[in-house]
Amino acid sequence: MPQEFLASSVASRLGARIVDGDLQAGDVLRLEDIEQESGASRSVCREAVKILESVNLVRSRRHVGVTVLPSDQWDVLSPKVVHWHMSGNKRDQEMGWTNELRIALEPIAARLAAERADGADLRLLQNAVSGMTQAIRDGDSKGLAYNDHAFHRALLAATRNPLYVAHVPLMLSYLDEQYEDQEVTDEDRANLVHYRDILDAITMSDGDGAERATRAVVMRLSRVAPQAAA
Repeated sequence: MPQEFLASSVASRLGARIVDGDLQAGDVLRLEDIEQESGASRSVCREAVKILESVNLVRSRRHVGVTVLPSDQWDVLSPKVVHWHMSGNKRDQEMGWTNELRIALEPIAARLAAERADGADLRLLQNAVSGMTQAIRDGDSKGLAYNDHAFHRALLAATRNPLYVAHVPLMLSYLDEQYEDQEVTDEDRANLVHYRDILDAITMSDGDGAERATRAVVMRLSRVAPQAAA
């Protein structure tokens, strides 16, 4: 098995334990302990620690060990951290947080897209809506997920704002978790109406309409998804 895959696997197990709270801020792990627990080689464990360092879950220091960092230092926009949250006992909390972000982010992104989208952007959005329509007709959940990803990627890109675009990986990670092992539902069919409204508004350069239609779909989703813990 390739070393990169093994390192990712070890990092995922440790990352999930940290995010779930099994390993607390300030806890110190020794490389030899990680090696013994995982059954992986020393070099694989070092690479795994580097992966965790890259998203600020841990800090490795010579003669100290691998120290778990406080959650306020984590790269919470990283798809890895989102996945570990979604896969563990904080799934509902992560979904609530992301829903709140979507409510704040996507309607204004749609307004900006209506003001700034060019022909290429519109084609990407149109293709995504057409793809979602066909996927729903066919009961193809994978095709629906693929085109929903494409729609959100194109929508944020059309803002021409790099800070909006920077949220694409987070958004796609969230959608991955939403669609995992899920069949096409009546909720998806209802949401498609809103996606068409968003597309129509952006095509007509109607910022108010784009914002309103996008807010309708994200608010609809927030009512059926868990809210952030108090």
